[in-house]
Amino acid sequence: MNRTKTMRFAGKGAAWKAEYTVTHKDKVNAKQTIFQDELGGKLKLQYVGKAPLGSGRITYRLEDRNGRFSEGEIVAGTDYAVMKETLSTLDYGSLLDMMDPGKELTLAIDWESGREQFLLTLPPSLGFGRIPRKR
Repeated sequence: MNRTKTMRFAGKGAAWKAEYTVTHKDKVNAKQTIFQDELGGKLKLQYVGKAPLGSGRITYRLEDRNGRFSEGEIVAGTDYAVMKETLSTLDYGSLLDMMDPGKELTLAIDWESGREQFLLTLPPSLGFGRIPRKR
């Protein structure tokens, strides 16, 4: 049996837009009664600036309201669609907690021609399906 819980944080600045997906997977292996718990996040960056991006190092830091963070760097023109997480203290459990009010992340990006910082938030409404009406 597999159970998956996912939340997508998104945001946009003047030159970048980003999506951060936090996923929790529970896997139960009935034959060996092994419980495997996987928890992690993936950052997707997209350059939307008007000036050419060029090449060089792009560093990022994703931080929650409690000061926990994930940071890393990519090399433009070399690392195609790859995020290399180098350091992470983000508390994925609290990000997936529906009762936690701190549901926004701050993303700071530094690149050859600039620096930008903006918020990543959840969509305005989260739906869990329709509740059948009683007749």
